[in-house]
Amino acid sequence: MSQSLAECKSRLASIQSYRRHFVMVTKATVTSSKTVDFSFRGPLGFEARTVLLSVDSDTPNQNAFESVGGNLELMGLIDFAEIRPTCTEVTLAVHYEIKNKIFAWLDRRFHFVDAFVTSELRSIRAHFEAIAAPVVERTPVLAMFEPATA
Repeated sequence: MSQSLAECKSRLASIQSYRRHFVMVTKATVTSSKTVDFSFRGPLGFEARTVLLSVDSDTPNQNAFESVGGNLELMGLIDFAEIRPTCTEVTLAVHYEIKNKIFAWLDRRFHFVDAFVTSELRSIRAHFEAIAAPVVERTPVLAMFEPATA
């Protein structure tokens, strides 16, 4: 991202400022300084819901998080590395498990959660890199179940 390390961390921490740029997220509400109530829609009626908690990290340039409750178990790590004074590399590592066996099987076959995460990260990056419009390019996960266009 084209910001300093401190600015990048500060802007990403303020989810309220860029929440509207998420394409498939139905809810992303900060309920406390370390808690986010989060949900998104997937294909075939899948609605992921969880509460994300910030986990204390020994490294100041890393933010860890995990989920509690909901139908999606999630843990992850965000790592910030300053490449130059105005360039910060942000690395996101996420591990998740869908609790519903049918949707978990579908995700292993069609990777719809990966497609969701990739799409949303592109949209956030477009917002922070000051591209005029958010990236709304949505790759159909299961084209046969997408609405037909004329």
